[in-house]
Amino acid sequence: MDVKKVVVCDDDRHILEVLKLIVEFSGAEVLVEDDSAKLYGRLHQDVPDLLIIDLWMPNLSGQEVISRIRRDDSMRDMYILCLSASDDGEEVAMRAGANQFLPKPFDMTDILQIIERNCSGNRASA
Repeated sequence: MDVKKVVVCDDDRHILEVLKLIVEFSGAEVLVEDDSAKLYGRLHQDVPDLLIIDLWMPNLSGQEVISRIRRDDSMRDMYILCLSASDDGEEVAMRAGANQFLPKPFDMTDILQIIERNCSGNRASA
């Protein structure tokens, strides 16, 4: 069975480290990016099974990254989980094209379940 890949993008290094540890715990390969402007090019090089992205970041917002992904045929089907602490985060993320939204602070169990659902080779087991 091949290892599934998760890319995590957040400008907050502490949250990025927590998410990295959660993904590693799940058994998936994790790639981290703290600069949303570099993320889109990285995704083109190696399309992940799951993208976990913060909504509000400097340079290029998560909203814009998600919108670009949804317009790109090579990445259109990527599963995107968007995170935010803002009151309108869910509405903005879903309108941009995210598959799922979680508010910050998030629960580790929720993240693990999303990874399992979207990166499991055998979705019937659990």
